[in-house]
Amino acid sequence: MFRRLILLLILLTLLTGCRWLKLKMGIGYTVTNPEEESPQWVVQQVLKAAAKEPFSDAWRAYTQYLHSSEKDTRVGLKDWETLRFPALRRKHRCFLRDAGPFSYLVKEEREVRDDYVQLRVLCKTTDTPTPCHLFKDPNANGKWRVKMNCLN
Repeated sequence: MFRRLILLLILLTLLTGCRWLKLKMGIGYTVTNPEEESPQWVVQQVLKAAAKEPFSDAWRAYTQYLHSSEKDTRVGLKDWETLRFPALRRKHRCFLRDAGPFSYLVKEEREVRDDYVQLRVLCKTTDTPTPCHLFKDPNANGKWRVKMNCLN
């Protein structure tokens, strides 16, 4: 009886899309059409920006999703432009899934604070999910923005 209950629970999880349960079971959930301005949507925009050509267009698109504190200093912004963003551009395809354009798999999701969420996204070439740190940015009307690192 217990085995049937567990099997039923797993089946329901897979079919219904219960995000919380999928995360608890270690299955994760696929992001395809996230709610606009949600943390998942920002990660999708970051992946879209990384795919753009030429680099100048990609960088311009990407900086829209950087937290204002990351753009405050020339040194900080230069670090993103010369190291972190190029690293993401080199490997962004490993995060993409076949579920739809720029869909990806979140393996872990942690709300650290009301204004700080950490998503861990699975890359096809590694077993360890890659973190993306998102903070609400008071200089962007409280919208979620990338801070510290994201998929790089």
